[in-house]
Amino acid sequence: MAKPRPCIVPCCQGEKFELVHKFPSDRERAELWKTILNVPELGPLDVDTIRGRHFVCSRHFRDSDYKNKISRSLNVTANPSLNLRGLCDPEGLNRTIPPMGRPLVGDSGSNVVTLSLEVQSFPTDGVGVGESDEKNMLSFTGDPLEETVPVQVDHHVEEQNPATVRVPNSMVLSAGQKRIFEASTMAGSTPAKIFRFRKKMNIVKVEGGISDPEKVQSVQNDPLILKRVKVLSPQKTIMKIRPIGERKIETISVETQTDIEEAPNGSASKDLEAVEAEDRSCEEPPQENEKPVTSRVLALLECTPENLEKLKKKMSGGAVLFDENLFKEEEEDEAESAMQKPAFDERLFLTLKRAESDEPIRVSYIWLRDHCRCNECYNHETFQRSLSILDVPEDVSPSSYEIRDGALNVLWKDNHASSYDLDFIFSAQFQLYKESLVQEHSQPALWDRELMGFCPEYCRVSLNELLCDDEIVKKLVHSLYMYGVAFIEKVPANPQSTEMAVRRIFPIHKTLFGEMWTFSDSMDHSDTAYTKNYLGPHTDNTYFSDASGLQVLHCIQFKGSGGQTILIDGFKAAEQLRLKKPEVFERLCNYPVTGEYLEEGKHHTYCAPIIKRNIITGEVEQLRFNIYDRAILKTIPQEQVPQFYADFKELGAEINEESMAWTFQLTPGTVMIFDNWRVLHGRMAYNGKRVMSGCYVARTDYQSVARTLGIIS
Repeated sequence: MAKPRPCIVPCCQGEKFELVHKFPSDRERAELWKTILNVPELGPLDVDTIRGRHFVCSRHFRDSDYKNKISRSLNVTANPSLNLRGLCDPEGLNRTIPPMGRPLVGDSGSNVVTLSLEVQSFPTDGVGVGESDEKNMLSFTGDPLEETVPVQVDHHVEEQNPATVRVPNSMVLSAGQKRIFEASTMAGSTPAKIFRFRKKMNIVKVEGGISDPEKVQSVQNDPLILKRVKVLSPQKTIMKIRPIGERKIETISVETQTDIEEAPNGSASKDLEAVEAEDRSCEEPPQENEKPVTSRVLALLECTPENLEKLKKKMSGGAVLFDENLFKEEEEDEAESAMQKPAFDERLFLTLKRAESDEPIRVSYIWLRDHCRCNECYNHETFQRSLSILDVPEDVSPSSYEIRDGALNVLWKDNHASSYDLDFIFSAQFQLYKESLVQEHSQPALWDRELMGFCPEYCRVSLNELLCDDEIVKKLVHSLYMYGVAFIEKVPANPQSTEMAVRRIFPIHKTLFGEMWTFSDSMDHSDTAYTKNYLGPHTDNTYFSDASGLQVLHCIQFKGSGGQTILIDGFKAAEQLRLKKPEVFERLCNYPVTGEYLEEGKHHTYCAPIIKRNIITGEVEQLRFNIYDRAILKTIPQEQVPQFYADFKELGAEINEESMAWTFQLTPGTVMIFDNWRVLHGRMAYNGKRVMSGCYVARTDYQSVARTLGIIS
């Protein structure tokens, strides 16, 4: 029985359902589901996070979204719907949920098939062999209220689908009633099928074909197992049944001109013999009037010991849903369970509980000892630790502790006493911190040319407002955080006024270009920026180990034409690439690419991926994209070089997409500040005289100001 899980769609109000569906593993389709559902709770979450936590119930899918009307598995193209209330039965909100463990019909074909039939049977008085109602049929009948499992095997497989196994649940029979099930080989596209049913039956022996009733005779009530067979064509099938406990040739055979192929090296036999041995070790003599035991039918394609173990786990709780995701879901469930419940050595942890939550919080003793905030262990004037980690005993543990007035008081075995505010402990837990980082990352608005053309939210303030009002400072820094860009207007067109405007907010970062710098096309440095040529979108300082966080540009003189500024949201371009070609995105997060700056007396170089992700959340944190500063490519094996260039061009195409470029004329009097880790900048070619002034702000200084203003945590 599947564990009921809540549906994330608001109209289901958190109701739990047996049949729910995870978001697709394909990121593009998962993003489409996220867009269709439009659930605010999912907005800030990455689809990988959503897949492990949230589900959509079957109410939001049509019958056509499933592989067939009795299937519990969605088609690979299925998308959820929110407007199913008006549909007729049995779709949408009124759809009948197929039971677990139902048999599925696969396409016929030539496949290697292993069928294992385990039957625990008891002597049943009064149950005999009935005559076949029609040709090619064998059935068992019994007294009223006695269970029976009849068998029908149809020879005319060319008229039926030989890829089906239909095993109905056993039922109480009235006198004269009969129940029939068909058993033929299974050759479908799905890897495993599991069924469960109860029965009492006598085993019969048929020699020479089951259509000869004179050769039907009773045999001992032994468990039976079907050996492995290979179906060479849809028209040819064979099944053999032999007792588990003995090697006697006692079989029920159905042959239709089919060849038999045993598993290579007897691997299937070994697997099945292992199951037989386990079954025999668990057998107990049947007691009189004992209830029928539960039997299982397993059908595997290319059975392996690992798959047998997984199936045993799956079947331990009852009948199991059979589809092509059986083993995949088992692995995902195990991985999810391992993530949710990591292995703890309880001897190293103290378990606490918050009043508003039943979820226990485990805090390691060494963490507590290292975070002691007494005057001996921590300097409250410098906000630094005084205790060396080398002074903490390896076997650190408390001799006693108590919780009183919202504080945890601990007496350690070395007689050191510590006191911790519980809120301090709870707020320092990894999962809470990670969720805050994910939420923080989801706040910045990704943009393109169209959005910025109509967006009034990015900051444009005058120099006088900035100098006189601290709230304007916060507004400007918030604009840098949200959009990666902000403007200061009515600034006198000279380097001194530019510097005054910047220092009102940030300290200036000194680089090889100095603190404040002024440039034109005089080639003061070996850089393409010191020309009149077109300058494509790029980020600066890819050759620095810590690229500057912000860049400031102020056009203080311009007499000519052209030279329009180009800004592109690099995070938007990276997100587009991730949605369209996730495999390319992943590789660009790992290629080591070197940036280099060379001029007389200076040589800067640094190697890093083009896309940098946050080490905790996995979200994009920085782009290092500069076609001008790339060094000789020797950090990637030649076998991978063609793929690298193909991937690099994919990102370049996204960045240079016409709709991404916000283009405008930067005129004297307007200072532009932008995030150099996010926003790519460039300019059109120009003629005439153009003089620029600017500077850099270190990433750490920018983030320090943002934290003190409460914009980021």
